[in-house]
Amino acid sequence: MDINSEPQPANERRRYPHLRAIYPEARIHIDHLFHNRHDWAGSPVDYLAHRVIHENYPHLHGEDVRILVGAIERMHQTLAKQEVRV
Repeated sequence: MDINSEPQPANERRRYPHLRAIYPEARIHIDHLFHNRHDWAGSPVDYLAHRVIHENYPHLHGEDVRILVGAIERMHQTLAKQEVRV
């Protein structure tokens, strides 16, 4: 059974409940990579974030890893914009 095809409540706009369930824990694994936004030992931050998530959640497909890392990265970008405004 495909995890993504589970029925969602009619008013629920969010998808990927299996990723939402691990988001808080996954964020803990890679938050430190996004704080300074510089390359780590010559590797781009997003590459390292993908590797860390894949190593910690080997059952996830590549697309799921990209979605999860992208969501965490967007959250950091939003927080950074809010800090600039203050």
